[in-house]
Amino acid sequence: MSDAHRDSRTAPRAPLRILCQHAHGSCAACCGVHNFRVRSHSAEHARLLRRTERVRAAWPDEAALARARDELLALEAPDVLFAGVKVCPFSGYVDEGRVGCLLHPSRHPRGADLRELGVYPREICEGHFCAPHDWLRAREADLAQTARGLFYGRVVTDAGLVKALARLLDDALGRAFTSAELARARPALDPALTALWDTLRDWPWRDPDPARFGGFVFTGNEATERGVPSCLAGLSLEVEPAVRQVLDALGTRALDDAAAGAAMACLRERVEAVAAALRGD
Repeated sequence: MSDAHRDSRTAPRAPLRILCQHAHGSCAACCGVHNFRVRSHSAEHARLLRRTERVRAAWPDEAALARARDELLALEAPDVLFAGVKVCPFSGYVDEGRVGCLLHPSRHPRGADLRELGVYPREICEGHFCAPHDWLRAREADLAQTARGLFYGRVVTDAGLVKALARLLDDALGRAFTSAELARARPALDPALTALWDTLRDWPWRDPDPARFGGFVFTGNEATERGVPSCLAGLSLEVEPAVRQVLDALGTRALDDAAAGAAMACLRERVEAVAAALRGD
């Protein structure tokens, strides 16, 4: 492909470390998996399970897969949040709890690449890598990859969230944590990490507006991005920047002093538990 015709979303070469998948989690954000009005865990699971079952029933017949695609697109259309943001129905469970491309050539009995059946050109599926591939340092990516399931994708695609969490963990430890100690402390560290990620995934202070993603709200069919004021704007509390960044990245609604104090205490408690586990307390 000539440079003149190269899509700006594709990289000339793959990053040294690809963040799309890890052993216990996966990201399908670029496949539109979050572009729905209802994004609860149960709704996402039902949607992904239905896709997986229909694609498996059609696999690997191309005509049957095309029919399954059209049926799934029509079935999901009423719940799609932004019509201008593509949703690929071939994003489903590639193994238990892990989401990926059901058309990937590594899954085909003869290695055929059927991704042209999807909603993006094959070159996009093969060569698009999101900005956190460039922005996250190794230890930050390692921290993100302690998140599991589809929530990992919500974490790793927000480099600001990951970096702010890393700073809070450094502050709780009184030093910078390392990738090596994250690895050494497992699995003893896992309960504290699970509690942290579960709390952030089901954040009690989240804005209920489905068009809210992190510190932004999106409007119109093409999902025009618009920043929103910080959830802590106008409060009298002293707030460290990393705490504010995490709360805003979680899509926190506007808070009063009491609610803000509770939210910050909850976040600090979860981070301190991870730090304690790293210290071996």
